[in-house]
Amino acid sequence: MRLEDAKKDHYRKLAKELGYRSRSAFKLIELNKKYNLIKSNDNILDFGAAPGGWLQVSSKLVMPKGKVIGVDLLPIMPVEENVTIFQGDIREKEVIERILHAGKGKVDVVLSDMAPNISGIWKIDHNNQIDLTMLIIDRFPELLEKNGSCLLKAFDGPRLKSLENNLKKNFKNVKLIKPKVSRNASSELYIFCRGFR
Repeated sequence: MRLEDAKKDHYRKLAKELGYRSRSAFKLIELNKKYNLIKSNDNILDFGAAPGGWLQVSSKLVMPKGKVIGVDLLPIMPVEENVTIFQGDIREKEVIERILHAGKGKVDVVLSDMAPNISGIWKIDHNNQIDLTMLIIDRFPELLEKNGSCLLKAFDGPRLKSLENNLKKNFKNVKLIKPKVSRNASSELYIFCRGFR
């Protein structure tokens, strides 16, 4: 077995043992430990939340009074009492209104592990993924508190720099990260931003 496959299998097995719905839960655990992204009593908004691994992690981190909202086109099984789930498209005004109503206003942190349906054609997948991430960024004025933070998935490629520059205009600190849990061969990165202007 290749080292990459062994790493993937290790986290998949560990997720099953610990009751997480996806191995990606460990990406959020790792990055939160390093950057202190999610704090007790924060209100969190998680885009592309299915199957719910990040929701499970967030719901524990925001205890005792924080709330988590998960949004995805796919259905998500209920998580904890402090997690509200919406099935819908973030391009729809009604979905944004429901988010704001459920969170009683703007949130402290926006998370996104969103990815498009992978075609296998790198240029198309890169463009589609960056477009998805831009959709979220365009919603920040409506959804994210001043001085809020975000953690966004991005596929490496020619448009990554312009995405990073866009975020630098809106946040005090912007950092590109490759979690240890991610496969080395994957073009997947995360952008951590703090201090929304």
